[in-house]
Amino acid sequence: MNRIAMKFLLSAVFVVGMSAVISAQTGPPIQGPGPGGCFPPPCIPVDGGISLLIAAGLGLAGKKAYDYHKEQ
Repeated sequence: MNRIAMKFLLSAVFVVGMSAVISAQTGPPIQGPGPGGCFPPPCIPVDGGISLLIAAGLGLAGKKAYDYHKEQ
């Protein structure tokens, strides 16, 4: 029984070790920028989130002003 357990343990260590070696291999080389790249480099969608953030801020400020005037 001890010999079978030792064979199983050795096999498990071998499989785990080989999977670590296989996953450590490098991928294929990168061939430069793909389609849809932008030039010049600062390709940031400025309007996407900022307009929503400003709208949420204005809504919160409006609610605070409404609540303040409602109390007085």
